[in-house]
Amino acid sequence: MYNRTEIILEAYPCEFTDIQKGRGVYICLCQDGSKKILKEFSGSASKAGLLDRFLKYLKDHGSIAEQIVYTKEEQVLFTDIDETRYYMRTWFDGRECDTRNREDILCAVRRLAALHLDTAGFEEELPPNMCHTPEFLEQEYDRHTRELHKVYNYIRTKKKRNEFETRFLNEYSYYLKQADDAVHRLQNMDKEPSEQFFGICHGDYSQHNLLFTANGPVIINYERFCKDAYISDFAHFFRKIMEKHNWNTGLGMDLISAYDKVRRLERWELQQLGVRMVYPEKFWKVANHYFNSKKSWANNRDSEKLGKICAQEKERTEFLRILSYFVQG
Repeated sequence: MYNRTEIILEAYPCEFTDIQKGRGVYICLCQDGSKKILKEFSGSASKAGLLDRFLKYLKDHGSIAEQIVYTKEEQVLFTDIDETRYYMRTWFDGRECDTRNREDILCAVRRLAALHLDTAGFEEELPPNMCHTPEFLEQEYDRHTRELHKVYNYIRTKKKRNEFETRFLNEYSYYLKQADDAVHRLQNMDKEPSEQFFGICHGDYSQHNLLFTANGPVIINYERFCKDAYISDFAHFFRKIMEKHNWNTGLGMDLISAYDKVRRLERWELQQLGVRMVYPEKFWKVANHYFNSKKSWANNRDSEKLGKICAQEKERTEFLRILSYFVQG
């Protein structure tokens, strides 16, 4: 693979002195001391061009943002002999957001809110497959719930069950009720929310995609950018942090407040946040992982994850209760 990587690097105008393997990427050290990232690109050439223009927009409007490095042929993507597409971008030295550090995660939501304000002026139209309509979430939850039904029906027919399967059956009705409740809430929300609640989102905002550098916090890895409700980005990050902090109510309210101080959260958005926290996303993820793996194996990791979900349920329920009062207030 290193030989192939070196061949790919020949397509770029930089002089490279070293190549290191990273998490799904190649970190390429340049002769001038800078670093570049080489990574596979799963989208189309038109999407890569759109990403390039979006990153330039962020830079032109004062954000520190990674930039795509063109090939010698002035192309955004390099296509290998096996038709695999790659792109190269600039890199920032820094450390990832530490989810155990309260100041780090508060800074992370403030930086996300600032990004949402910055992207509001990006006027280029995204293709339909990159735009999530207000109905998208309800459709996604319907699909997830059908998948939960499929897992339940599969396990129920088994005569011999492992620890995970037994526990899943015991917990299924409880979490299915939460799934139904979330969909019911969505159906009773405003069907035509204001356009101001939607815009360009990161699409995969997590602690891994925020670096603390010498020049301040920098968001990276925009490959999944899309048009969606801004609250979707916040909810994705928020859920991960709340799970890691055992649904600490004080921290949760501080995160909401930190985002709100930079970009005001309106009632519809807070209701959306409540719905997204009610849906048993983690329960579905564990069930989905189990169903798509070799089910003949007793996967201890799935059992441990399911056990952790159940162990946190008391704190999660209490947080959802307080969040419900907060949204209604």
